[in-house]
Amino acid sequence: MSRKNILNLFLFIIVFALANFIYFSETKVTQLSPLSDLNITSIKKITIQHNDSRTIIKKQKNDNWVINQPIEINANNFRINSILKLVNAPVHNQYAPNEINRSHIGLENPATSIIFNNDSIIFGTINPATGLRYVQYNNTIFTLEDVYFPLISSHFSTLVSLDLIPPGSKVQKLILVNQTINKNNNGLWQSNISITADNIAKIIDDWQTTQAFGIHEYLERDVLGDVFVYTDNQQNPISYQITDVDPWLIIARPELGLEYHLNLEAYDQLITPQ
Repeated sequence: MSRKNILNLFLFIIVFALANFIYFSETKVTQLSPLSDLNITSIKKITIQHNDSRTIIKKQKNDNWVINQPIEINANNFRINSILKLVNAPVHNQYAPNEINRSHIGLENPATSIIFNNDSIIFGTINPATGLRYVQYNNTIFTLEDVYFPLISSHFSTLVSLDLIPPGSKVQKLILVNQTINKNNNGLWQSNISITADNIAKIIDDWQTTQAFGIHEYLERDVLGDVFVYTDNQQNPISYQITDVDPWLIIARPELGLEYHLNLEAYDQLITPQ
């Protein structure tokens, strides 16, 4: 056999072996057992305990989620659905309690846990050799990909809806930095500055549809102005403090301990529209 044919055969063997390795590795991943057999659709309440903070989230009849504790506010449904996937997360390894020292993996006095209805999952530390997170469910210890803990251990603001006003609410009045918008006696929208009806309609629509790109724990800053949004389903207005305009717009609700981060373009659209 020529040297060229030997080389080709050698390369073929390597490629064939690599292909089989990838194939069987992927097959093994897809065959990993789930953490539990809980039905996600049956979950109506989620309780997150992290250090001294507790967050309680409940499912509504319309399938949306609402945070009930530490404050009452709409939740970010996308992120809640991401957390729900934990109950069926693929398990890499599992151990009986007597097979592993719980104190060495952070499960003796755990700081973080989550309860789906009445089923509790406790979080331990990461295995430094594998990068997998130890968790305990019922009386068994498992290792999982560490994709759930960062979200669950974050400040509750991470789970708040990105909407500026509750979904389904209708703006009734806006008190902005440069104008006040409300309805006249004939039910027509008006502003106390010279502005077209089309622009008024756009301002109202922007307030009803714009979302923050992030919500964070409130950080006290100088107040640069205030805006008040009156809606049809609550007596008192939603009050926002403008606390930063560089490099993006931050409007805060200190009474809730939250601040909403938006692109700077939103300042002209929401705060001082023309």
